[in-house]
Amino acid sequence: MWCIAGQSKIYGNPYLWPLLYKANSGSIKDADLIYPAQVLTVDRAASDGEKGRADKHAHNRGPWQIGVVEESDKAYLAGG
Repeated sequence: MWCIAGQSKIYGNPYLWPLLYKANSGSIKDADLIYPAQVLTVDRAASDGEKGRADKHAHNRGPWQIGVVEESDKAYLAGG
């Protein structure tokens, strides 16, 4: 989602990938694992506060591992 969020037609900032994760949390279980041809929803109405929270999460998330849902991702989705 990093590369997708970084595209100018999406958010123009790869650190906003958590917005994609949140908007698609019903179909993406692991933020580190999406599939070719998977259709994603883009939240075009994200507030500045939501963007700031997403950016902060991306910068502070820590190490990742495919197949493991990080506790920090769970907290982000829960609003923490």
